[in-house]
Amino acid sequence: MTLTSNQGISFPFPLEEEPAASQTQADWAHNSPRKMPVACVILPTYNEVENVTQVIPAIFQQAAKISGSHDLHLLVVDDDSPDGTRNAVENLQRKYKNLHVIGGIKRGLGDAYKRGIKHALKYLSPDVIIQMDADGQHDPEKLPQFIALSNSGFSLVIGSRLAPGGETPDFSLWRKFLSHLGNWLIRSLGGVRKIHDCTSGFRCIRADVVKECNLTRLSTRGYSFQSSLLCEMMRHNATFIEVPILFKPRMHGASKLAFRDQLEFLLNIVKIRFGGRGKR
Repeated sequence: MTLTSNQGISFPFPLEEEPAASQTQADWAHNSPRKMPVACVILPTYNEVENVTQVIPAIFQQAAKISGSHDLHLLVVDDDSPDGTRNAVENLQRKYKNLHVIGGIKRGLGDAYKRGIKHALKYLSPDVIIQMDADGQHDPEKLPQFIALSNSGFSLVIGSRLAPGGETPDFSLWRKFLSHLGNWLIRSLGGVRKIHDCTSGFRCIRADVVKECNLTRLSTRGYSFQSSLLCEMMRHNATFIEVPILFKPRMHGASKLAFRDQLEFLLNIVKIRFGGRGKR
């Protein structure tokens, strides 16, 4: 199995991997010595109290595997969950010094990512930013491979459900149809024809590419933010590679994908089409 990229490069799969905090975010930024580049996972949450107690430790289990190249940090962006998600994260901060959390009003996944990216760039100065779901559907064991590929020169590493080797065993036939249709529309109208999975929420992005993007113009608040951000990064000449992943079932809770998100996705395609095309 090989990984697919826009550089005509193939890597054997898998690629060899690179060998309660009392401080505020600002305290960490100003007082902690910068020993090595920072890899920051951004984890948006809303009512994920049962999941974060499992996902966060699983993410930090990967820290030793990337310790030769990056210092792993995790920023939880919680939309004022009423189920106590933030309290659970703050309890885990006693164990993980590189765990950070910020709150905010619930306005959707896209808004949470905008806040998280802005906060991370300001206070944590990451070299790479990793987008990841908090429900256990993304495997943290992929993180060392993603970061190794980023170190190899790829500014955008995509955990792909739709590239050869990717799997979505829990998807119904209807959801598979919607997923393939949505990605076909983004590829066709957004000018990103070489990318299989344009809506993936599992990505490793070099911070210098994110800084080139105008996140404020990405007005979407829901899940269509992912496709908007992808097209924006490709307009800024991101070099991408797709890593096939197994998209696992949620550990706890129900999917937050609603009809409103699907409608916004369709409307956003029009904006992407007339707002400029990505690099082919």
